[in-house]
Amino acid sequence: MLHTVILHAEPLVVGFDRFHAVEPATEGGRLLFNELGCMNCHGGETGLPARRGAELSGVTQRVQADWLRKFLGNPSDAHEGTTMPQLLAPGDIEAVLNYLGALKLPKAVAKPKKIGHVNAARGGELFHTIGCVACHAPGKEFTPPEGAPKTADFTHRSVAFPNLVEKYVLATLAEFIRDPLKARADGRMPRIAMDEQDAVDIAGWLLNFEGSDGSIAPKIPAFTADKALADRGRGIVAARRCAACHDLPKDVAAKPVPLKRFEGGCLAAAPFGGPARNESAFPRYDLSAAQREALSLFLTKRGEHATPPQFVTLTLESLNCLACHDRDGRGGPDLARKAYFLGDHNLGDTGKYPPPLTGVGRKLQPEWLAKVLTGEFRVRPYLQTKMPVYGAATASLGALLAKADEKKEAPLPGGDDTAGRKLTGTLGGLGCITCHRWGDKASLGIQGLDLSNLGQRIQPGWLREYVVNPAAYRAGTLMPSFWPEGKAANRDILGGDTDKQIASIYSFAKSANGDPEGFPVTANGAFELIPKDRPIVQRTFMEGVGTHAILVGFSSGVHFAYDGKGARPALAWKGKFFDAYNTWFSRFAPFEKPLGDAIVKWPVPSASTSDVHFDGYRLDAQGVPTFLLSVGGVRVEERIIGTENGLRRTMSADDAVLKSFPVAHPDGVTVTEEPAEPGKRSFTYSWK
Repeated sequence: MLHTVILHAEPLVVGFDRFHAVEPATEGGRLLFNELGCMNCHGGETGLPARRGAELSGVTQRVQADWLRKFLGNPSDAHEGTTMPQLLAPGDIEAVLNYLGALKLPKAVAKPKKIGHVNAARGGELFHTIGCVACHAPGKEFTPPEGAPKTADFTHRSVAFPNLVEKYVLATLAEFIRDPLKARADGRMPRIAMDEQDAVDIAGWLLNFEGSDGSIAPKIPAFTADKALADRGRGIVAARRCAACHDLPKDVAAKPVPLKRFEGGCLAAAPFGGPARNESAFPRYDLSAAQREALSLFLTKRGEHATPPQFVTLTLESLNCLACHDRDGRGGPDLARKAYFLGDHNLGDTGKYPPPLTGVGRKLQPEWLAKVLTGEFRVRPYLQTKMPVYGAATASLGALLAKADEKKEAPLPGGDDTAGRKLTGTLGGLGCITCHRWGDKASLGIQGLDLSNLGQRIQPGWLREYVVNPAAYRAGTLMPSFWPEGKAANRDILGGDTDKQIASIYSFAKSANGDPEGFPVTANGAFELIPKDRPIVQRTFMEGVGTHAILVGFSSGVHFAYDGKGARPALAWKGKFFDAYNTWFSRFAPFEKPLGDAIVKWPVPSASTSDVHFDGYRLDAQGVPTFLLSVGGVRVEERIIGTENGLRRTMSADDAVLKSFPVAHPDGVTVTEEPAEPGKRSFTYSWK
């Protein structure tokens, strides 16, 4: 259940609500004129990313018709805070619904896939940790590690959900969560990188789905459009100018209607005129007094052009980027929402919260910034909150940031790669690799972001300014200054010349000419674990498994990792087993990867994590572990052994428990269930 919020009739534009509602001004009006779709009807330019309506072709195959009927009748009642105005008279709704139902599903919007297993509990955890609660209200039943926030610590409204159970079914909501840009290309609901199972689990949590079998979830009720009603609906859609905001067939196209006066109309307190709310040609938005005032201020000065910094600010407000990032000390998560930003606590605030956007246009190289905005680069894997992708809405943002943040600055002198190698290392240098990764090499301590891509990622002028005084850019950072007040702390390299030292670090990183000095030599395989006479069991942190990974290696050359927290096998691979150097010797061990190849993953289990508990494991005389689970208080034992070119998995329990126990298998292998005695199930996994 989500936190209860006070109902508001006015459309919610988070950037306006948070930054402009108290003191309405021209720029807040510009934001509303764009985000409420006023520009779509009346033409002109705001300089902000286009804001159009959702894809309507095939909408009755994605959304339940009964909910859509309610929404067309009174959008703000069906979805609090919606930016869709009320347009239709009661007698028009059924005709418009049938017109929409007659529109064909476009190729870009895929039909929902069949759902297998669902883990709603896992979906709730994902919802609260990957970034959803930056915009949407958190649920009451999820408590972040630092404790539940106080209601008073929420300083602005969250984007409300409609009644999701009435609007969607499991398959269509999961499809929308996986890639909202297919249905809403303008990106106010962005795409967060996730796999299909993540989306299904989140949808399961949002819909309060009970059980784990997604195949029994309701389907979208079939809707067959009535041709006569659809033909009448086409005329209504054309007359109500729906195509001003939505992409619809050419026969209902809507041309812009120039504004001739800036009072009344949509800005009137009651534009529909009467209790039936259908007596006027004007859309009804139920604007607040602050919204009407801001729009009026903007319209009287509509011809005035905003500056690049103003355009940047309003673009970030329109996309709600400031929910996660701050820029020039403005924005970022409020105290309540900060509790849901998780990561590596060893890195302090840097390990939990997304970086500031202050000066980002002169911080990042243009090519790098462009790829960040399209989701291609992620340099902070320790943040659980994921950077979303906004699609076409950010197409010009990189260039806009570069223009707004441009600054004339003297270039760094030429760098010396040899000096840069020493400076970044630990043998008489500054020890950068103590806290920062370097390519595929983990740091010697806390796992800060990778420095090996510094030359491709960062602009040199910004780098000099930052490393001289890191705290000025990000208060509370763990990054120290090795050039306090511009003076080098290390005077033994390049005569203590600050600019030459910084230039050399930059040059060395850009050249990709070797590694910093001081990494331990592990090329001889001294810490590679090689199973021979007995299996090897090793606890570690592992990508794709988590902090409770139990690795088991076999001399047969096929190995696996068991998730001791999730009570399930998670990964398997062929070839080399594992390098234990970081696990054994690093104070801040990173998440490791298998040494071998042909890696396969088990899907997330279909049972709720509250149903299955891990009770440890025991080793037999041959050194093979048997994993001990409990399901509703009943013991289940699981044993996996290496075979020639594969693994054999045997589960032992009461027959009734085994029949109901959810068993998932890894993709990419051949699975054979073998005949077994009562109380056992046995599977063989064979690699091709």
